[in-house]
Amino acid sequence: MPEYSYEAVDTAGRKVSAAEEAPDRDTLVASLVGRGLQPVSIKEVKSSVSFWSRKRRRFTFDNLLYFTRELGDLMDAGVTLERALAIISDSAEHPDVKDVLERVREEIKGGKKLSDALSEYPDIFSSMYINMVRVGELGGVLPAVFKRLDDFLERSRQIRKFIISSSIYPGILLTVGVASVLILITFVVPKFGEIFSDLNQPMPMMTQMIVDISSAIRKWWWLMLLVSMVFFGGFYRYVKSEAGRLWWDQVVLRLPLAGTMVSNIQISRFARTLGTLIESGVPILKGIALAGDVVTSTVIQDAVKELYRGVRQGRNLSRLMKQTGVFPSIMVHLVAVGEETGSMGEMLIKIADDLDDKIQSDTRVYLALVEPVTIVLMGILIGGIILSMLMAIFGINDVAM
Repeated sequence: MPEYSYEAVDTAGRKVSAAEEAPDRDTLVASLVGRGLQPVSIKEVKSSVSFWSRKRRRFTFDNLLYFTRELGDLMDAGVTLERALAIISDSAEHPDVKDVLERVREEIKGGKKLSDALSEYPDIFSSMYINMVRVGELGGVLPAVFKRLDDFLERSRQIRKFIISSSIYPGILLTVGVASVLILITFVVPKFGEIFSDLNQPMPMMTQMIVDISSAIRKWWWLMLLVSMVFFGGFYRYVKSEAGRLWWDQVVLRLPLAGTMVSNIQISRFARTLGTLIESGVPILKGIALAGDVVTSTVIQDAVKELYRGVRQGRNLSRLMKQTGVFPSIMVHLVAVGEETGSMGEMLIKIADDLDDKIQSDTRVYLALVEPVTIVLMGILIGGIILSMLMAIFGINDVAM
């Protein structure tokens, strides 16, 4: 919440100066008047903290999952919301997490709804999370809503954890290979070239080429680094623009292997979010709008916008999905079945589960290919460098004989 400094006059005519946090200026004015203070001036305090000392709330994804799970379990056991928040806050290990939960609890004690209290922290609780909590409040089914949120977050964590853990070994292998090539090029090859220069011995063409490359890298590394920074900086700025982002997302989705995986990840995220929202009682139109926020690809975002406009006009979701050409055919058919049977949310969650299983299977296959491909490429590079040195050495022996 923003912080305001104010000057006010109390009932005795004394001047009071202080600073206080409040959601907005009007709330602070009402609070001061309620305490018998007449505001004279109110100014918002602008933070001047440096980049290195700026405090950030360490409310991680695991903290959010723990909060969701524990709050749902406690409320399902009949514990009141305020007491449940107190229990979770007391068991929190990190002070920033404890601070957020204490603030939420104080706002609940002050008469706010849980969804309104959570909305004060948009960097922690997404709009989907808050809207589901709001639906749970209106329907009196908060424990059930938190159970669905727990399932949603847990599944998201499993997918993220699987991808990260599966990428560790190929990443290490690639890093070691690149480091080995750089060490050979920048340290070993130059020494080798100096030996031949001292002997006035001509080198084979392959050896001379590698020595020249090594010399150019050692001499002009700063220029190469500068050009690379300018190129990637310009490319990054272009991709961040509206036209550049659309172009880049189209390129990514057309890639032979990665394109299918990225598309599946985005569609799975959309389907799971929309299905969870519908199962929690959120109207489908609002659900599509909220689920569209979790999609990062502009191509799929545009498709979701088409879905929203079409559903708003009263058209079937499955037909709209088919027209966009973005969503897989099996998803279109299952959504059509969901429309016919009234189990749209359940079908969307099933689609997300199937896509997640396919993502994990494809990830295993792709990462299994990375290892041999990396070994072969590094072997060719390192073997080529060593072979060029051996050719030069054998050339010296031939001259000597």
